[in-house]
Amino acid sequence: MVQDLESGRGSYALQDRSSMAAVLSKRRKVDQELSQVKRKQEQLQPIQQALLDSTTSSDDHRTRAQVDSLESEITECFHRARSLAADAKQGSDMYNPRIHEQLTYITENIRRHIEEYRRAQRVFATQLETQVRRRYGLVNPEASEQEIENGVQNILYGDQQAFQVQGMRSAKANEARDAVLQRSTAIRRILEDLQSLNELFEEVGELVEKHQVPLDNTVKNVEETVENYQKSTRLLDRAIISARNARKYKWWILFVCVLIVAIIVAVIIAWGKINHKF
Repeated sequence: MVQDLESGRGSYALQDRSSMAAVLSKRRKVDQELSQVKRKQEQLQPIQQALLDSTTSSDDHRTRAQVDSLESEITECFHRARSLAADAKQGSDMYNPRIHEQLTYITENIRRHIEEYRRAQRVFATQLETQVRRRYGLVNPEASEQEIENGVQNILYGDQQAFQVQGMRSAKANEARDAVLQRSTAIRRILEDLQSLNELFEEVGELVEKHQVPLDNTVKNVEETVENYQKSTRLLDRAIISARNARKYKWWILFVCVLIVAIIVAVIIAWGKINHKF
């Protein structure tokens, strides 16, 4: 039986090491995907700035195509990282604190990179919107602030795909119009990506969070078991001391009883001798 127990322990330890190795392997792959994200973000920033600085339609088309391509690649990296995190969780012992710690690191690392990318994209979208508003006003010089705002919002949300250039249709005005359309398209693309990333952010968090309560309960139960064990140990110690004291008191009582009996016997003997003497 002891041999079977030792065999069972060895099998469990081997399984635990195998599961941990699989999780660590997935963690390395996730780190590689996130490293790709960082590199692509570094490539994306100067291209985004080039789009902001562009003054011709040809440059707008070229740089926006590059921006779209890199943004798609970054989003794909995040989705692959999420799939790797899900694979790491699949079949793993979520109640093993060491494995749970690794999975928590993986998910938090993905979420941190997503948040950094979302923050950068929001800044870029705001810069593009500022340019859209300014150039829309350029091609509509007689429009009021409210008319400009309504026109910009219609374009940004895709309700208006094109607009007429007021007054003389100069080359400069047409360039401005095309710039508005290119930038508004880029903004809509960013907003769609942000929505997708928001969903991905929540999905990654749920990989570990829904197991947090059972794990916390397990830890709590272990702590309560340890506490109860300690209380039981203290009570047992007291019982042992009480038992020792009881044994000590028993001998004292026995001694007193023997002494009393001896005194009684001595008194009886003495009394008998006295009566015999009389």
